[in-house]
Amino acid sequence: MSVQATDADEGENGRVLYRILSGNANSMFRIQSGTGLISRGQLPLDREASASHMLEVEAYNSDLGSMRSTVRVIVYVEDANDEAPIFTQQQYNRLGLRETAGIGTSVIVVRATDRDTGDGGAVAYSIVSGADRKFEIDVSTGLVTTLDYLDYETKTSYLMNVSATDQAPPFHRGFCSVYVTLLNELDEAVAFSSPAYETALPENIATGTEVVQVQARSADNLNQITYRFDPDTAPPALALFRIDGVTGRITVTGLLDREKGDFYMLTVVADDGGPKKDSTVVSITVLDENDNSPEFDITSDSSVDVREDTPPGRRVAVVLGRDRDAGRNGLVNFTLVTGNVMEAFEIRTTNNTYGEVYIVRPLDREAIDRYLLTVRATDNGSPPRRTDRGLTINILDVNDNPPVIQNPGGYNVSINENVGGGTAVMRVQATDRDIGSNGMLSYYITQGNEDLTFRMDRVTGEVVTRPSPPDRERQQFYRLSVTIEDDGTPALSAGKNRKPQKGTCSEKEEAASHTIRKLPVSK
Repeated sequence: MSVQATDADEGENGRVLYRILSGNANSMFRIQSGTGLISRGQLPLDREASASHMLEVEAYNSDLGSMRSTVRVIVYVEDANDEAPIFTQQQYNRLGLRETAGIGTSVIVVRATDRDTGDGGAVAYSIVSGADRKFEIDVSTGLVTTLDYLDYETKTSYLMNVSATDQAPPFHRGFCSVYVTLLNELDEAVAFSSPAYETALPENIATGTEVVQVQARSADNLNQITYRFDPDTAPPALALFRIDGVTGRITVTGLLDREKGDFYMLTVVADDGGPKKDSTVVSITVLDENDNSPEFDITSDSSVDVREDTPPGRRVAVVLGRDRDAGRNGLVNFTLVTGNVMEAFEIRTTNNTYGEVYIVRPLDREAIDRYLLTVRATDNGSPPRRTDRGLTINILDVNDNPPVIQNPGGYNVSINENVGGGTAVMRVQATDRDIGSNGMLSYYITQGNEDLTFRMDRVTGEVVTRPSPPDRERQQFYRLSVTIEDDGTPALSAGKNRKPQKGTCSEKEEAASHTIRKLPVSK
């Protein structure tokens, strides 16, 4: 710009000169002394340092002259986009942002300023890097918010590079960093290292023995994981096992008896205090030990009756034995250990459960009428266990023995004639080894008593005279044949026809006579 002053004088006195008296700090401006043209000095103008300059310009004739005049010149500096936005902080920190923060949660506000005016001083924000699509920034306000769900276990912190750009060419940019750390929360599920555990234990194992150790972990890793049995676990299992709440070790607390329970299932819960617990199943199989002796069933025969004529090979008794152990320990075999006289019987094991007693030799009640057997049930354990049981076999009589006369050679007796009726002549005696009705004998005179001189008692075998006495003159010699018969079915009798001088009998002949010779005496 130019300033101009006039002077009415002429000549040298009328020549006007110009100079800047004040306001020209740092010689930002200069003025041509002859023309009054004001121009920029060598230093650049900076609106942001001073938006205007007030110059006091003097018009004068000479340095020594007293005639002077001044004018105030105000120079306004127009803005040029020569400044970049500047953030209020080089780094903004948001520490401990909850990992469960929802989408749209405010994180932090960044702010940048640009000393330029207009579009050159307007700032737009953007995230240059480091957000991993988890954060966004409001272009106008600089508010950083969450764009997606966060997960501490995936990433614990974010360092973002944020820019602020003015809105006029050449579009200067400023930068800052935003550091966000996440707060670990109990949002991750507890998980067991195995979905199921299996183990096997021998029965009668000592209490306190460790069964298995379960382990679980949580990606949060904030709190101590604790272990417990699910309350719905079967009471018998809860009574036999316990779990250490800190270590997860399961130990035996009761007596394991496979015969009472051979399989247990425990449900274990792992909890870190968060909402997402986990559970696993521990399966425990109880292995058998040979700790039970065989037991005879109540249905086993203890006493049986067997006819003596039962043929060998016939089954006569059955015992049933069981062993509550399993596998080989529960297999039962049977033997006869005592009472098997002459090895008359044998016992055969069937299906390791039944003992069947068979006759192997002919039986004879008259020799042995009762067998007191001891049956032994032995399992296949190591060492084996055994149990004994008595079995009585009663041999029932069969009419297989005929009567036996004590004097098989016959009897010779003499009587006087004319003796009175009922006079005892003699007594025939016989025995029968059978018992009961099979051994009950009946006596008969079957020959030689045609005149009915004699009578024989059927029960005692006594021969007596009848009321009509013997008469020597009529008959001096009698040969009586006697038959002895038992009451069996069929009946057996003793003796058979013999020579006149004497009679004999042999066993098991069904019909026979016994001769009794009688010789009368003289008068």
